[in-house]
Amino acid sequence: MDLQRVVWLKGILAAASLPSLRESVEDIIEQLGFQYYLYRGHFPQSSAISLDNYPESWRRHCLKQGIDDKFEPLRRRAQKQTTPVLWRELGQRHQAMFAEARAFGLVTGVTQLVHGPDGQWSSVNFIKSRGGRSAENQILAVLPDCQLLTCYMHDAARRILKHKSTALPKTGLSRTWGLSARERECLMLAATGKTTSEISEVLPISERTVVYHLSNVRQKLGATNSRHAISKAISLGLIAAG
Repeated sequence: MDLQRVVWLKGILAAASLPSLRESVEDIIEQLGFQYYLYRGHFPQSSAISLDNYPESWRRHCLKQGIDDKFEPLRRRAQKQTTPVLWRELGQRHQAMFAEARAFGLVTGVTQLVHGPDGQWSSVNFIKSRGGRSAENQILAVLPDCQLLTCYMHDAARRILKHKSTALPKTGLSRTWGLSARERECLMLAATGKTTSEISEVLPISERTVVYHLSNVRQKLGATNSRHAISKAISLGLIAAG
């Protein structure tokens, strides 16, 4: 392993929080020649988390459709195999999805997934803003690094979540699942059918902040999308139905 890889892996191993992990990962993603990424980690004994640097316009586009990640079919496919999912090989099967993403600068990439014990898994979408033969060759050249990075991110996220769960007061966590008052407000308004723009006017806070709070809610509840988060929050008694 060359010195550069040693340096960025040490950065991930040293990450003590999700923000510090995000910072380390974004530097590495750029070094590998990708412009965007999405990390999802599923830890049944703790919670699910998501980190990304997607364009804000793409986030809003997905949220308006009630979807957290339009690339979910790629993650599901990755769960059925041990090799990376190269987007170029799925162009015919998911034409509409890829065409939609290209309009926002998400052109081509690869999805890598690793499995951990007790149903744990982590996946990473590594995404380029340009396609073509050169881009595809660059992806093939860094596939081993993508796999290694996914493994290290999984272990770092698992460690951070474990430390976080042991540090939280048990009584507060059992009542609120760690949701802040503002996060519950955003979720309650979303449950009434309000858009992120409408929620930002009601509270009032910026729309970007609303998106941030709802993303945190989904992570803390282990929800796959906003609708799932709302139904789960209702069943747990965190917000009222109707």
